[in-house]
Amino acid sequence: MAKVVKTDEDKKHFREALSRLLQSGNINFILGSGASYPAIAVAGNVESEIQTALEEGEINEAEGKIYDLIKGVKAPFTGAENDNTKATTKNYQDFIGKVESILIERKSSLIPKQANIFTTNYDLFLEKASEFYPAIIFSDGFVRTPNIRTEYEFSSRSFFNATYNKGNLYNYKVEVPTINFIKIHGSLSWKKVEDIFGTEEDKILFNPISNFPKANATTAEQKQEFNEQFAVVLPRKDKFRETIMDRTYYDLLRIYANELDKENTLLVAFGFSFQDEHIRDITIRALKNPTLRLVVFAYDNSAEKSLTKLFNGYSNVDIYSAEGNGAKIDYAAFINVLEETLNPPEEESEDEDEDL
Repeated sequence: MAKVVKTDEDKKHFREALSRLLQSGNINFILGSGASYPAIAVAGNVESEIQTALEEGEINEAEGKIYDLIKGVKAPFTGAENDNTKATTKNYQDFIGKVESILIERKSSLIPKQANIFTTNYDLFLEKASEFYPAIIFSDGFVRTPNIRTEYEFSSRSFFNATYNKGNLYNYKVEVPTINFIKIHGSLSWKKVEDIFGTEEDKILFNPISNFPKANATTAEQKQEFNEQFAVVLPRKDKFRETIMDRTYYDLLRIYANELDKENTLLVAFGFSFQDEHIRDITIRALKNPTLRLVVFAYDNSAEKSLTKLFNGYSNVDIYSAEGNGAKIDYAAFINVLEETLNPPEEESEDEDEDL
């Protein structure tokens, strides 16, 4: 069954095991709405509320809830920066810094210096934080080849490319660390361009913040028009039908499934409750891969109980939880675990020396 990592002794052994996986495995993270808190409120039950409104024929109410959701996600990037936005940006910066360190310290040249960050969030905190790390290559799926229209088209085939630095005088080749941002449900920075003539497929183009529509809708029609301007999978219960019908979203789910099927794969989940049934089902199926290791960070005791029940029976799942009533694993605590995995506390280093 899934192991709950809670005591200090458990955490020590966990960090040792996690360190080995980060050195020798295929690295994947999945982030949910909890990662963008406090700048953006967690999604909560909004999906069920929208679905209930749709089933009851309250279309205007459903579109209003979707409008409020997208408006809230958009606000940190179009309005004045506040303390919550600064704190969340700092969390993402620290996280990417740790991922960079993990990739740089990988010893084996047989394993690519790449990590995948999957997320269901529409927000742009990953992109914003990446601006502070010019030495890493970040792939967000857009093909940025020069063109006179300055249009950047999204293509799932642009992920997983490797880039190398070569010396001018000496014959050496060094892989540049790469992080793939794979936004399964789309992004605020995506806009869908339909081919009105039917001669080409619809395209997803990069949409800069300066082109975002203003969130000043008052009528139901205006709110629905606002909602449809973003190329995102809207939080409705029938969204999987949308993902299958739209090739882009289907491809991203397929990439997620394929990455988990690889040998010696690590998936670390933070701020993600696995309430999304389609991602949850793919993940549970993938756990049949005995070389896959899933590490889930539980926010609190309630989340720990829910995750323990969900992954009961899977020995390749670790649920990292805080010890004590009311204790929580927030972004800072999550990043601290990564830091201690990279740089063990002194007492652990001494123990390792004694073993040698």
